[in-house]
Amino acid sequence: MLMFMDLNFYIAFVVLALVLIGVWLKNKDPFQVFFVFVFGVYIINVVGVVVFPFPIGYDVSDFKPNINLIPFNFGRCDPRALELCIREIYQNILLTIPFGFGVNFIARIKPKNILWLAFGVGFAFEFVQLVISIIVRSPFRAVDINDLILNAIGVLLGYGIFRIFGIMYLHVVQRLQSQPRHIFAYVYDIVRHQN
Repeated sequence: MLMFMDLNFYIAFVVLALVLIGVWLKNKDPFQVFFVFVFGVYIINVVGVVVFPFPIGYDVSDFKPNINLIPFNFGRCDPRALELCIREIYQNILLTIPFGFGVNFIARIKPKNILWLAFGVGFAFEFVQLVISIIVRSPFRAVDINDLILNAIGVLLGYGIFRIFGIMYLHVVQRLQSQPRHIFAYVYDIVRHQN
């Protein structure tokens, strides 16, 4: 199993390297390549959390996917496991805060589209887990509407943090009355167009 994970890790980095080459050939902007690299490493780690590990060889004859479609129903959270339940809630939110913040450095996101993007990210995570559960015929991964909602909240929080960061960054640049250079100019251009 460990070799399988290592292979996936190397494949992910080869794909990321190809994406970086494509970004470089298209724009020749080293700072955009840098931010795509950072975001790509984040995505690789998220895939590692959301997708892996998954069990192979647990063919359950009466298999049914583990699905919860009732919002805010944390049925498996009894008082004895409250700490675990709370940890799952904040981990689902924390997982996607970097997405909401970092996606702005690689794509121009209009404020009216962020809600769709937030729920799209959560939906994609849960859909992938459902497909894996069906393929390996194991209820190992639970598909939960609450995870989708919590992931969306994380994206929205990350986007809100980015907007606050942008306002503060623009304010500092104006107070210093200097023209940002290098990576600071790239960040200035990004936040100026988003705020």
